Amino acid sequence: QNGTIKLYKELRCPLDDFELVLWSSGSRGKSYPLCPYCYNHPPFRDMKKGMGCNECTHPSCQHSLSMLGIGQCVECESGVLVLDPTSGPKWKVACNKCNVVAHCFENAHRVRVSADTCSVCEAALLDVDFNKAKSPLPGDETQHMGCVFCDPVFQELVELKHAASCHPMHRSGPGRRQGRGRGRARRPPGKPNPRRPKDKMSALAAYFV
Repeated sequence: QNGTIKLYKELRCPLDDFELVLWSSGSRGKSYPLCPYCYNHPPFRDMKKGMGCNECTHPSCQHSLSMLGIGQCVECESGVLVLDPTSGPKWKVACNKCNVVAHCFENAHRVRVSADTCSVCEAALLDVDFNKAKSPLPGDETQHMGCVFCDPVFQELVELKHAASCHPMHRSGPGRRQGRGRGRARRPPGKPNPRRPKDKMSALAAYFV
């Protein structure tokens, strides 16, 4: 709804071999791939009908939340910021629940979500290969890995300048919600970390029990 759909590079879902399609709300909005079959027949217990790959909890698919999720949304309770791998060279990170979109790392050659996490806020680190002619790094360096919330280099390259101050790790004062704790403590008790399972094969096996 309220967007366009086109074939996505002839790539296929690893679960059902359906061709993926790419949904987009426009150049200023967000886009994400989805499997038409999974969209109507959610494959996992924690998924609902109508979800795209940016909410899919498949532990090893390259298009899933598990591989492209970065950290908790800066605005909403349940959303996760997910890298849009199709957005380069004007890279975007978008929430999979609300309309928050962060434009970042313009003209970078490659942006990859790392398996490593930030020691401060637990968000996944981003590994960025910058354009040599437009690199913000000192000298002739073009590669940098860091946290989009905490790394001073990356903070200057995110269009939503308030993103760092809105992240739960940086909230303070009377406006902070009580009883939420630090990092991703807003997650309901007992719910797994939405980012990435530590043991992918065990997690995958559990889905098919």
